[in-house]
Amino acid sequence: MTAFEDLLTWRESSTSGEAIAAALDAASRAPAGAVALLDSAERIVVTGAGSSYYLAQSVAAVARAVLGRTVVATPLSEVILRPEGVLVSAPDAGSEPVVIISRSGSTSEAVTVAEQMRDAGRQTIAVTCRADSPLASVAGVTLVSRAGDEEAIVMTRSFASMLALLLGVVAGVGRDESLAADLALAPERWQESVAAAMVGRRLGATDWSRVVVLGGGPAFGIAAEWGLKLTETSQVPTNAYEPLEFRHGPISVCEPGMLVVGLVGGAGAGEEVAVVEEAARLGAATWVIARDDDEARGASGEVSLIGGGLHPAARLPLLVHPAHALALGLALMRGRDPDAPRHLGQVVILGRE
Repeated sequence: MTAFEDLLTWRESSTSGEAIAAALDAASRAPAGAVALLDSAERIVVTGAGSSYYLAQSVAAVARAVLGRTVVATPLSEVILRPEGVLVSAPDAGSEPVVIISRSGSTSEAVTVAEQMRDAGRQTIAVTCRADSPLASVAGVTLVSRAGDEEAIVMTRSFASMLALLLGVVAGVGRDESLAADLALAPERWQESVAAAMVGRRLGATDWSRVVVLGGGPAFGIAAEWGLKLTETSQVPTNAYEPLEFRHGPISVCEPGMLVVGLVGGAGAGEEVAVVEEAARLGAATWVIARDDDEARGASGEVSLIGGGLHPAARLPLLVHPAHALALGLALMRGRDPDAPRHLGQVVILGRE
């Protein structure tokens, strides 16, 4: 049986702290063209596919609050197939840049969107881990997280590092000194993520019938990424919900043998913990990941603390590593090979027959 520490996916996820630090440094030296474009934009579209789309959701939620402007997240396929439902300004206005996220910079939809936007005269910003990628060669300006590049099929440190990179740029553009200062402290809190990951490894030794991950605001994208990691590597049925939305119907799935994870922090933490506790009363096992004991008050199951005292958005890159621990533990327990998840490759290239 493969040992946990022998997994490429685990080894790369375990270096996310260093990749986050490097990405924040890259954000402080972001190309002037990218900063100016975002600073002058009236509306911003952030897009990606798979994990990159969930990353876009978290970034868009933070950017709306920091910039005070319309920032929307949408899948790459929507920009390609239904652009009229995504883009609202005139192509040459320069007021609606499109931020395209792709770890490899080779995903077919990402390159297609960049090409279509270029041909339509729209401004684009690529976010990738590979500066020499096709996406970088087509986009107007590129933000690169070199330390986030990886060999694993599923995204690990690339997600955390590109998230940190974009959050750092957003904080700079929005002149949010509080967020910028707390982002700079995030790498120093990496051991809190490691401690939470140890809880995830232990929980991953149980063959849960279902896992539900709850996250509100910017944490919803992180919850969705947790769900994707669990689905990709272990194939356990997984869903992600806004915490209070879980109460409107989906809570009916709660029963013994399932796990509910709550990613709580900031405004509404008390109400979100209450939803997790209701799931516990209905028989589910629970794991709350909060910033501090005050936010976790009332939680009766597993509790992990990440980012106490930090801006809620500054801790987001630290919330991904525990997901890998849970997902990889479940995969190994189920006899799956998480370094070679079935039906998947590192880069998705779509074509027509």
